[in-house]
Amino acid sequence: MATEHRTLRFESIDAAMAEAERLAAAETRTTGQFSLGQIFEHLARTFEVVLGERTMPPSPLPMRILSRLIRPLVLRKAQTGFKLPSKAQNVLWPSEAVSVEDGLQHLREACEKFKTTDPLPRHVFFGNMTRAQHDALQCRHFEGHLGFVHPVA
Repeated sequence: MATEHRTLRFESIDAAMAEAERLAAAETRTTGQFSLGQIFEHLARTFEVVLGERTMPPSPLPMRILSRLIRPLVLRKAQTGFKLPSKAQNVLWPSEAVSVEDGLQHLREACEKFKTTDPLPRHVFFGNMTRAQHDALQCRHFEGHLGFVHPVA
């Protein structure tokens, strides 16, 4: 059985953050493995990896080559269900509970640094990318994860 997922599309980081703020202010339920606070924390940690503030374990050469080939697809459409290697999982996802407030505050801070850093460092997985490609990647990333968060009617 497939996990329930909302289809989202963000054209800017600001639109993605507006949805995060909206979800934080509402009663929600999640249909993936993580709470809303953990999702916010994950999105914040991902910004920190992009900024070079958090270190990822090195990817094997075949994975680095594959990543350059699939980059155009990833920039166009949110991908879900991708299982990270355990060392990467430990860097990018919290193992502990994270409150919505704490996760959102961390996400706000990391997002602001991302938006004001220019130029951005070479992406650890996808290599050299333009600002527009970085922004599109983050939008797709938000779409994938926030799609598992459902406002309770």
